Amino acid sequence: QLLLLSSRLCIRLTIKNTMYHSNIVMFTLAIIFSVAFAGPPNYNCSSYPANTFEPIILRNGKLEARFIRYGAHMTHMLVPDKTGIIRDVALGWDNTTEYCASPNYCFFGATVGRIANRIANGTFNFNGKTYHTPLNDHGRDTLHGGYVGFNRRVWEVLQQNESSVTFGLRSPDLEEGFPGTLVINVTHSLTADNTWVLDYEAIAESPAVLAMTNHVYFNLNANVNNTPTVLEHTLQLPTATKFVEVDEYLLPTGVIGDVTNAKQLDFTSAKPIGRDINEGTVTPKGGYDNAFVFKGWTPNSMLQDVAILSSPMTGISVTMSSNQPSVQVYTGNFLNGTDPTTRIQRKKSQSFGPDPQYYHWRGACTLEAQLFPDAVHHPNFPTMGLKEGERYVQKTQYSFTAA
Repeated sequence: QLLLLSSRLCIRLTIKNTMYHSNIVMFTLAIIFSVAFAGPPNYNCSSYPANTFEPIILRNGKLEARFIRYGAHMTHMLVPDKTGIIRDVALGWDNTTEYCASPNYCFFGATVGRIANRIANGTFNFNGKTYHTPLNDHGRDTLHGGYVGFNRRVWEVLQQNESSVTFGLRSPDLEEGFPGTLVINVTHSLTADNTWVLDYEAIAESPAVLAMTNHVYFNLNANVNNTPTVLEHTLQLPTATKFVEVDEYLLPTGVIGDVTNAKQLDFTSAKPIGRDINEGTVTPKGGYDNAFVFKGWTPNSMLQDVAILSSPMTGISVTMSSNQPSVQVYTGNFLNGTDPTTRIQRKKSQSFGPDPQYYHWRGACTLEAQLFPDAVHHPNFPTMGLKEGERYVQKTQYSFTAA
């Protein structure tokens, strides 16, 4: 049985005089359209219970992972390098309230949902009805579940031991405009073979859409010697023979391309991330923010090795395995270590020397296992829909080695 944390929003109106009827009509219309057109809310970060931002620490003898209840964020991943020195390979903040309060929030280590990635125009049809979701990505589309996605909810800790924690959440019908009520569990475990395992489970209490991921930003150098980027990291996606074609706004066109026709996207053999990155098309300066499609995937696919990311500097490698059909690779195209208004200071575990240091452009690589972006608009993509009573199961794991 899935346990859950319930959250409710109550809006009460008291009408004392009929002269206000026209205002009430306008207010009602505002409520109806606020999901799609409202700006970011005040997150009131100081109003949460004290343990919302307290670290939850998992250990297995070699690895250490830290989480917080807010957004079920993973804040640290500590891994031994080839010399045995412990390195923190995940970007984030030392002050955990910044996962709520930072004006430069960028999903570091977030649990993402309802729908990972983008939904064009923040509107879609499901089961014969039209739904509107927040336009939280430059006013054009919905990104990672909207303004108050799962990354902005406070999750309940359902179970915890030395090496595992289970977070629970209830997502009600029309939360951020999405259809269906869901009861969700996400379990993080550290295994004896130095693997971080993510098990996602959900039950749809009514017809719903769901597509989750974790948005950890990896830098396997851990910024040793102030190395700013991951361009010398090698990446291999051995079965990613295809990719989801996107337009200038990173929205899928519906076409599944072949990497043989786009050499910059061909990682079927290992190569440095920086080799072809400037030929990427996701920004005017290149970069990667692409969904790579795994050959041979079916809805019943079991766990398979799909990505290997390695740092020649530290010797740390991570192998990602998943039962999902694609991985979103993002190379920190919008991190900026020089602009005082947008730069994010590195954690102490990733800083070397007395002066403040910052996360830089192309300073990380994400490996986000997920369904295809914007699948609600493309019937040729794997479905995000769940029937009433249907169970959602997603499993992804990251195995660490050093040599």
